[in-house]
Amino acid sequence: MTSRRDPEGRRRAMVEAAAQEMVANGSSALTHRRVAELARVPLGATTYYFDSLDDLRAAALQSIAEQADEELREFAQEIHGCDGRPEGIAALFAAYLGDRERLRAESLLYFAGVDNPELRPFAQQWVRGVTEILQAYAAPEAARATAVYLDGVILYTLLHDRPLDEAALRMAIAALMSTSLEEKP
Repeated sequence: MTSRRDPEGRRRAMVEAAAQEMVANGSSALTHRRVAELARVPLGATTYYFDSLDDLRAAALQSIAEQADEELREFAQEIHGCDGRPEGIAALFAAYLGDRERLRAESLLYFAGVDNPELRPFAQQWVRGVTEILQAYAAPEAARATAVYLDGVILYTLLHDRPLDEAALRMAIAALMSTSLEEKP
């Protein structure tokens, strides 16, 4: 059980438990009782530290978003490590798609942003971040198109219970990254 003498540790444990429950069973499955059980705190602690279940849900989503930011920084280093080559990006992303729990966490951010405009920045950060990373290797519009495609591949993978193969990713990434919207006279 988390110590009463460490209120920040107790709060952090509840946020982590809420995030874990939401990733495993969806946002609508979140209850005070389940969070208290997972965090090993008294049931009353959940309402002591969070005014409502929505506040706890928002804190869990923020925690998931912070983890996604860290993963994005790692992804950036890996993309820079392969010099932004489409085959390197495809290999990295194919590995990323193999982590279903991470993909479910990403999808929680998407749907939270769809349902609640205040949470939309959490949902938008991944595409924005990947776009910024890819702009070092492609035109801005090509970088954004590639990021949007990769974002859609996450949902495709979750809905079909299998990721696209690396060859398909490589083909699409190469095509998108080499595209440019040149102005016509």
